[in-house]
Amino acid sequence: MAQVTDVIGVNSILPDGKHILMWDFDDAPLPYVESALETAIAYYMLPNIYILNTGKPNHYIAYCFKRHEWRHAFGIVASTPFVDWNFIKYAAVRGHFTLRVSPKNGKKIRLVKVLKGITKEDACVDELRSWVNYETLPRDEHKKALRIIITRS
Repeated sequence: MAQVTDVIGVNSILPDGKHILMWDFDDAPLPYVESALETAIAYYMLPNIYILNTGKPNHYIAYCFKRHEWRHAFGIVASTPFVDWNFIKYAAVRGHFTLRVSPKNGKKIRLVKVLKGITKEDACVDELRSWVNYETLPRDEHKKALRIIITRS
């Protein structure tokens, strides 16, 4: 048995079927995250990007309130250096991005930086209507669960 944590997340899909951009960076120092996202702003002519710390050092998420068709949004996020590949994998399978918004194991999410964009936002938080409750394992629990599976094989 592994301990799980209930969390709340938000999906990227908007009422018109388009998506906002969301990124998840694990084990990436803030200057790397900033540089990767500043490059995305310049290359894709994006509005502001909001960078938040998820409660652990070098763990960040980011939001950009610009509407995109799913394939384009996925391409932008997947091509961003240092993005967590599990985040990309699950987004590809689900057809949308999902980021946690509630605390996990007592660690709260907090805004750390707003990167100045080139264009104006054309979406807002109020349009995000797809919220999910889900269970997640603490990172160490993932390793423990995998060890149990391997030793039973």
